[in-house]
Amino acid sequence: MKVLPILTISSIALLSGCVTQSSLISKGNFEKLGFYDGAGGRVALTTTQLDKISDKYDATETPNYQEYQQGYSKGRDNYCSIEHVLQLGEQGKVNWGICEYRREVPLFKAKWQQGFERYGTMEPRF
Repeated sequence: MKVLPILTISSIALLSGCVTQSSLISKGNFEKLGFYDGAGGRVALTTTQLDKISDKYDATETPNYQEYQQGYSKGRDNYCSIEHVLQLGEQGKVNWGICEYRREVPLFKAKWQQGFERYGTMEPRF
C-alpha cells in the first residue's frame, strides 16, 4: 500500500517543522511567532504581552511588535480561509472569532451563509 509511506513521510515533515514559542523568541524571530499565532487561530498578543513573554524567555533582542503584527496578519489570513469560514457556518457559529474582519467580504459572507444553511438542515447525531 502506498498510503502508509506517504503518511510516514508527512508525519516526519510535520514533526521536524515544529517550533516552540521560546525558541522563536530567543532567536528574535517575532514575525514567525506572529505567523504561528495567527495560523493557530489565536488572538494577537499585545505589546505588553509580547514584552512579558520576551522577558520570560530571556530574549536576546528587543521585541519587534511590527514584525510580530506582519507575521500575525499573514498567519491569520491563512487561518481565515474560505474553507474555515464555511466550517464556522456548518457548525452554526455566528461569532467568527479572529476571522471577523472577513465578514464584510461578499465571497466569505456567502460561504458562511451556505454553511449555516447546511447547519440548519443537518440531522442531530447520536
